[in-house]
Order: sequence, then structure tokens, then C-alpha cells
Amino acid sequence: MKFNEFEYKLLKFVKKEKLVTPGERVVLAVSGGADSIAMMYALSALKSELKADFMVAHLNHMIRLEAAKEGPAIYKMARELGMECLIQSKNVLKYKKYHKGMSIEEAARVVRYEFFEDAMKRFKAQKIATAHHLSDLAENFFIRLFRGSGIGGLIGMRPKNGSYIKPFLIFDEKTIREYVTIKRLNFFEDKTNSDVRYTRNKVRHVLIPIVKSEFCPDIESKVFEVTKILREYQDFIGDKVMKMFKNSVITEDRITFSIKDLIGKEDLLLSELAKECFRRLNIEISREKIDSTVNLIRKFGEGELNLGRGIYALKTRDTFSFGTKAETVNWTEPIELNVPGEVEVEELSLKVQAKIENFNDYFGDAKSIAVLDAEKVQLPLFLRRVEIGEKIVPLGMKRSKTVLSILKDRKISLSLRKKFPVISQKNGKIVWIVGIMIPEDFKVTKTTHKILLLSREGGNF
Repeated sequence: MKFNEFEYKLLKFVKKEKLVTPGERVVLAVSGGADSIAMMYALSALKSELKADFMVAHLNHMIRLEAAKEGPAIYKMARELGMECLIQSKNVLKYKKYHKGMSIEEAARVVRYEFFEDAMKRFKAQKIATAHHLSDLAENFFIRLFRGSGIGGLIGMRPKNGSYIKPFLIFDEKTIREYVTIKRLNFFEDKTNSDVRYTRNKVRHVLIPIVKSEFCPDIESKVFEVTKILREYQDFIGDKVMKMFKNSVITEDRITFSIKDLIGKEDLLLSELAKECFRRLNIEISREKIDSTVNLIRKFGEGELNLGRGIYALKTRDTFSFGTKAETVNWTEPIELNVPGEVEVEELSLKVQAKIENFNDYFGDAKSIAVLDAEKVQLPLFLRRVEIGEKIVPLGMKRSKTVLSILKDRKISLSLRKKFPVISQKNGKIVWIVGIMIPEDFKVTKTTHKILLLSREGGNF
């Protein structure tokens, strides 16, 4: 089959970076803009050459009224190309409302990537392709530079990151638009992309045009080359960090190193080691925490540093470890939770609130807010710690599973796992593993009228 210059360049990049291998199923994230529409058609043209199957996933964030028309149009395009297509709508503004502190952009990103993961499971796919391109890479570079990001942040997007691939990282926006024009492809313009109140749009429409016209016409390519160099440095340091882990002792809730293995290492290497430990223990990474950790390693004598979520950096005479301290959770007696009402467990820094509301199509996230069918719940409710052997049928599943095994899967430390908080009925049946999940028995359905809304604040988990 004959390919044009754009498609041939894409084919070479995909093969060089090994983004798609024969036999794989790849979900294409298609927003409807010029970039993702171009990706859908270009990869469709390369399907036989790549020997892979492509399917389409489109999410309506329910922010723009006109977006309701885009899903059906994308579905039609995908089917004409012989691709399966999943179309869904998620109310980002409502999600943001229940997750205070999030910007619209952050909320949209969380909802979008949850949708991508769901699409990959539904299609039994191995990869998800997004249409991020060189111009996006340049925008991210400047935004993260202004935030003071390190090398990892400045690198930004990689062609491949786990199951996510970015086959368009060799094209700038202008080149993609030219392909769309030549192919006479229909696409949708998102008006919010021109709103310079958003930082990304200001960088895109104000900063980069000035840089191009007055300093560097091919800034996107230059940024791409710089990130490649930074990536090589990052990978080099990463290999050294991984070698340090070979001498560490790793348990379920702790990573321990010998002080002798750390003292002589450079600050840069110790900083990267700290970041990797933070990632493994699901701790928020910040420059302050990294610097404080390195200072503790260098400091004479013993000490500790609170990293959040009940995790500490702990230094003894011979070891340096990241993990939980000795068990400090002492609460033992169940506490009745009135509806409406709230209870608090000081030892866990946890507060749980309960109330009854009319069902409004909000399903909660089971982490900070749990939504249950009120008619299926028997009052009174109690906040208590989990008991060994207790089981639930997790939401969306048919078979029961022990609560302790669920907590283990979620990487809850062993010390906290033994006394983890749950909400249960008087008969002992669990209605919420606090901050984790609700059982299948209490889920809301189309027939639900009233919901029991449980929310939590704090909690060292």
C-alpha cells in the first residue's frame, strides 16, 4: 500500500520506538480535534503494515454544549474505518464539585484517564494512543520550567510510558493541520483551547508565537532534542538508582538501606533515590521533601522526617528507611455513626460524615465519598476496625474477597491493615471500607431514589 510522506514518517517512528507490535490491540483516544482525528485516519492507513487492531474511545466532558454532537460524528467516522468505538459522557464540573481544590483541567484529566483505563479493559487492549505532539511537548516544557521542575518534569512526555503511547511526538501542530487539510478530514474545534485564561493556552497562543517570531522558529524541534538529551541523563541516573535497590531490604510497608551505602553518594543520586522511594510508597513528591530527606541522610546521628500519609524517613545508626513507624493506631471500640451525623477517630486523624440525599446521578469515588442505595442499608451504622476473615463482594465483581487482601492489594501498610476503619451495619455487614471501596450489595442502580452519602476527611491512608 502506498503511503504519503506524513504516514511514512509516522510508520518509521512507530517502528523505531517499538510503540506497536504485531497482534496488539490499541485504543485510540479521539477527542475530535484535528490532532486525534488525524491520528485515527493515519493509523488506520497503517493498520495492515503494523499488523495491529485499532479501536476508538471518545469522552464528552460535558463542559461544552456542542460536544454532545461530536460523539455520534466520531462514532460514524470510526465505524467507516472499520474500528470499534466507545462513546461516553462524564460530568467533569460535577466531579470537580466533589473534589475541592482541583482545577477544571486537573478534574478533566483524572476523569479522562479513568475512562481510558476502562476502555482498555473493555476492548481487551494492550495500549492506549494519545495524539500529543511536538507543540504539546513544547508547551509542557515551558509550563514545568516555570514551576521549577527537575529533569524528570522537563522531560515531560515520552513516546512510550507503560501502556500509553504517543505516536505523534514527531509532528508539530502545523504539520498535522496540513495532513488534515490534504486528506479533507472533518474535525471539531474546542473553543476552550483559545481561552488564554488557562495557563496552557496562554503559553500556546502568546509565549510560543513570540519565541518563534523573535528567537527560534523551530522551537518545538529544539525542545524535542533537549528532552531527548535530558532523557538520556535521566535514564543513566535511573540505572544507578536501580543498582542501589539491589542491596536494599524491601517489605510490604518499608524500604531499608544501609547507611554505609548512602553516605558516600552524590546529592543528585540520593535525590533520585528518594523520589523513587516516594513513588513506590505513593507519597506526593516535592522539592522540599527531597531536600529534607537528603539533609537527614547527611545529618549526624539519628532522626526522622514525616513524609505524609503515615510514612516516615527514619534514620538509625546503621540504616535509613522509608515506611511506617511502629504501630500507633490504638482505637478498639466501635463508634456509632448517626445518620445524619459524624464521628471522629483522633488516632487516625479521621472524620466520617453521613447523610441521606436524593439520587442525582453522582456515584462518588469510594475514596473520599461513598454513595450507596439508602434503601439497601440497615441503620444504625458503626465505624469500627476490620476483623480478620471479613469478606465483601467488591463493587463490579461477583465473588467475595477478604477485606485484608483488598487492603494488601491497595498497598496499605501491614500495621494499619490490621486496624483499618470500616463502616458496618449492626449485624456486622460492611457497607464501606473507608477510602477504598463499597460492596456490590449496596451499589446504586437505575431504581435508586435515595442515597446514603458517606464522606471522609483526613485519615493516614
